[in-house]
Amino acid sequence: MENFQIRNVLEKDFTKIAKLAENCNIMETERNTIYHIFTKFFKNTSFVAEIPGKREVTGFILGFISQKNPKEAYIHQLCVKSQLRRKGIAKKLLEKFLKGVRDFGCSKVFLIIKPENRVSIKFHKKLGFELYENQKLIEINGQIVVKDYDGPGKHMVVFYKYLDNKS
Repeated sequence: MENFQIRNVLEKDFTKIAKLAENCNIMETERNTIYHIFTKFFKNTSFVAEIPGKREVTGFILGFISQKNPKEAYIHQLCVKSQLRRKGIAKKLLEKFLKGVRDFGCSKVFLIIKPENRVSIKFHKKLGFELYENQKLIEINGQIVVKDYDGPGKHMVVFYKYLDNKS
């Protein structure tokens, strides 16, 4: 694979991100307004991967720091173009996000994943994320999830990770 670079999002990236998100299987696709909000207001904690010189967004991570507790951050979405998966792009995006929020003083990161997204669950576990068991848990198809996390009948796997100096 060609080399890729990771940089903070720009407001003009929002349409590229929205288009890529439409093709991220299993992930919840948002209204385009959400992608515009992230590229406009959460630039310090949202990143894109692109092939140098092509200005093509090949992956993105969107996240933010909690206003209620500035020691906590949240990853809203992580997506890589399907034909470029398993090339280290998602890991590099995640590492960039974790380093960025740690530099802002965060010590804990949360994210949610649909229970059927077993690839993402395995990926995050491998990178040290743990199941958040502080809420009403149920089991669905062998997966422990938080009941009704995203609304009635929308159960989600909730992960967290404590940040250390190596994250």
